[in-house]
Amino acid sequence: MERNFCLLILFSCSLFGSENFWFSYKVATENKILVYEERNISPFMQDSEVSEYKSLCRIDAIKEEHQSTEKFLNQHFAKLLTCFYPMSTQVINKTLVELKGMDESSVLTITPTRFTVDFKDEFANINILR
Repeated sequence: MERNFCLLILFSCSLFGSENFWFSYKVATENKILVYEERNISPFMQDSEVSEYKSLCRIDAIKEEHQSTEKFLNQHFAKLLTCFYPMSTQVINKTLVELKGMDESSVLTITPTRFTVDFKDEFANINILR
């Protein structure tokens, strides 16, 4: 009986063993020069029931044995960023034209999104929480 209970716990941990995170990104440019960049990947502490997952992308990389998930995500940030571009992205572009020249400023924002990471043998699945 105890063995079955332990196996049930182990199975449920492996089934729901993914880690929840928040992702947000903001970058600002002026005259095509990077002025400000803010990128956030942080653990999502609240464990709520989510009825629906949507597969977003797959990162083809192997997580090292003693590497934290957050460090893995920061290491592969460029691949993760391209995954989130189709999500809720806002672009604000302002152009001011005067006699002396032109001033252009742009702000790209990816609103905070909850996601999970599931590690398989040679890749990591990124899923959006709905």
